[in-house]
Amino acid sequence: MQDPGAWAAPLTDSICADASLTGGKAAGLHQLLTAGLPVPPGYVLPLPVFEAHLPAAVPAHKPERPAINDDLRTTLARICQELSPGGEAVVVRSSAIGEDSAQASFAGQHATYYYVDAESIDKAVVDCWLSLWSEQALDYRAERDAGAFGMAVIIQRMVQAERSGVCFSCDPTGKHPDQAVLEATWGLGAALVDGRVSPDRFHIDESGRITARRIARKRLKVAEDLRDRNGSRLEPIPLKQQTEPAVSDIEAAQLATMARQIAADTGTAQDVEWAIDGDEVFLLQSRPITGQPPVTPKVEGRWVLFKPTAENFSEPMTPMTVDLLRRVVPPFGRFIGGRFYVNVDLLARLLPWDLDDESLADVLLMRPLPESTQLSPGRVAGLVALLSGAYLTGGVGWHRTANLDLSKLSAFESRCRQVLDAGDIKALPALTQLVLNDHPFRPAGEFAVQANISSVRYFILIEALRRLLSRWAPDFDETKLALICSGGADMLSQQMVEGVRELAAEAAADSNFAETLKRDDVDLQGAVLALGEYHPFAIALERFMNRFGHRCVRELELMTPRWWENNTTVLAMVRSFLAREPERTEPYGLRLAAEDELHQALKHRWQRRIADYLAERIRYYVTLRENTRYYHTMAMDVVRQKLKALEQTLLQTGRLRCEDDLFFLEYQEAMALELGQLEWQDVEERIRERRLHYQDRALQTPPDTFNLEARIPVLSDDGRMLMGDCASPGVATGRARIIHDPTLAGDLKAGEILVAPYTDPAWTPLFPGAAAIIVEVGSFLSHAGTVAREYQVPCLVDVHGATTRISDGAELRVNASEGWVEVLTP
Repeated sequence: MQDPGAWAAPLTDSICADASLTGGKAAGLHQLLTAGLPVPPGYVLPLPVFEAHLPAAVPAHKPERPAINDDLRTTLARICQELSPGGEAVVVRSSAIGEDSAQASFAGQHATYYYVDAESIDKAVVDCWLSLWSEQALDYRAERDAGAFGMAVIIQRMVQAERSGVCFSCDPTGKHPDQAVLEATWGLGAALVDGRVSPDRFHIDESGRITARRIARKRLKVAEDLRDRNGSRLEPIPLKQQTEPAVSDIEAAQLATMARQIAADTGTAQDVEWAIDGDEVFLLQSRPITGQPPVTPKVEGRWVLFKPTAENFSEPMTPMTVDLLRRVVPPFGRFIGGRFYVNVDLLARLLPWDLDDESLADVLLMRPLPESTQLSPGRVAGLVALLSGAYLTGGVGWHRTANLDLSKLSAFESRCRQVLDAGDIKALPALTQLVLNDHPFRPAGEFAVQANISSVRYFILIEALRRLLSRWAPDFDETKLALICSGGADMLSQQMVEGVRELAAEAAADSNFAETLKRDDVDLQGAVLALGEYHPFAIALERFMNRFGHRCVRELELMTPRWWENNTTVLAMVRSFLAREPERTEPYGLRLAAEDELHQALKHRWQRRIADYLAERIRYYVTLRENTRYYHTMAMDVVRQKLKALEQTLLQTGRLRCEDDLFFLEYQEAMALELGQLEWQDVEERIRERRLHYQDRALQTPPDTFNLEARIPVLSDDGRMLMGDCASPGVATGRARIIHDPTLAGDLKAGEILVAPYTDPAWTPLFPGAAAIIVEVGSFLSHAGTVAREYQVPCLVDVHGATTRISDGAELRVNASEGWVEVLTP
């Protein structure tokens, strides 16, 4: 070994090549340095140092804390002086024997300490050694039979990482083995490792081209220069910076090239940890990719993804949201991996058709049934008996919502306000009171959730209308039904779009403010604050928030901030309208023309009366369904506010350490924290594990079914033709814009084709001006189709793999009427 002292060796020393002495992490860093790659300078305390302080160490018995040898203490002081002569800090990292091997990565299992100075380095070294005996590390070791037991320790110069992340030399999921995958965030990578930040994600091909990107909202970071080392490691990121990519395309390509070089040198696909200080790139770690492609969990019974939930967000729900919702949803399904699935065998008994498994999955996934599907007399009789029983018990509510004045739903808003103001009502009772609302004599308008469920009867009505027209008017263009059955101006989601349009008009009236909003580098919230509270735009914005501020992306997820908490989303919509200036559509005249065409296709007056009655009922229930969503999301806002108040109490008492940790607990665990029955140390590890599991599940596409084969829309052999279901008819050609988050879509241009994984009401303002809409998860009855029909925008839903098979900027031809999209040019 070289100086300073026999207790430590520089990472450049040949001893570091021996992973049995210095651990896999140190051996990997030595190999990177040997290859001429940028690694922060550092030293390693090899295995004999550990053995000198902790002789006869075995997993079964955690030893007492050892005292540091005087010679080692002197050596550590010298290392600190050399690596941080200005007294900045060093990083102390574990390098366990067997760590970062092809069999076991031990990722996140052992200790790492940032911002370590000369006074605390002794403690950090001993803590790294003792992390061998942490409960999670011992469990991990036992599961993988990791072999040798011992710990080396790495001490490196602390990189003031303004940006950091990981780069996989090939896609670890196995979906795109020829592409590197880069994840990036602001600040140190600890927030990424802990699962507290959703990173930006890039796919890079071998030429360095970005083939796919997903820019996340990065709300927190571990600061690159932590001033208060005893305070919280996490600090908020400025709003403008949250949605900016953490790396440029050039930097992403550079990091991917390095990862591929390391993989070629080692002969194994690599997971590379990196950091950027200013413009200088550093590699902090490289290990074999040990993760396997995600395995579908084994589940008893047959289950189908509940489409109305999946249509609104593809990410899983957090443990708190799952725990609360499972207490109030009807017992026809269950949560699997944070997503809601319905019981196939239970619902199959309620359907009036004899169906094979594939057709059964189609029905439950809300796909159109073939015209040849025949009713089963026996099943119809059973369904009639069941509905009769349901009518006897719930028919009053059925009737009360059949002709409800939609303005009466505002009574639910008053009910929400009462529950919110009642300080003695906690989150779970608030949810049950607002969702179940079992008081039979309350005004019908207070039963927003029940009215929403009642409105689904239009599923039956629209199928009945289709069947009748196929017999009575076989030559009528069925795509015109989308116009005839559209909801109209009473729909609150359409009024929300008009509200954004009015905000854009107010902004445009102040030319200086409008130009400020259009700038790419503008702080949107700061620009509004600079106007003052009496500016017409500020007044209009407050009016909009008073009405729609409880809405947000992923409205059913309790962790999601509402617009009233963070108005950046709304301001981004306003900027989008200023940039695109979408034309206003007036579908009323088109609907009258379509109705006249239908009347001419029907031979008899009684047929026209039946068709008109069904169309009127469908329009009513479509509007009722959309409007009740506006109100029952108020209930979710009330529950969120109750939980956030509890979270603040727990943060102040030290029983929680970070914002949003509460949502990775279940309700009873949160109550136990409030009562002092649990403390932070009791829940810290379970929160971390649940965050990491949540991040893993968020990257996975949920299976449509469990233990049941479902139809996958057929694609052309060359991948240029994708199939889907028509939600709003029409034909369009334009360039694709892949968007995963509507708040990041300010540059969507008029005439571009919006391609999204899902849509909910927060996406609605993007619809006007889009040439067409393509959605991975959806149905004719989904929000995307409902609103697209209002704005006469062609919309194709249930297009499997749309956001991955279609490249951003590709030229597309969409024929929503016939259910296909063709990629013309990549």
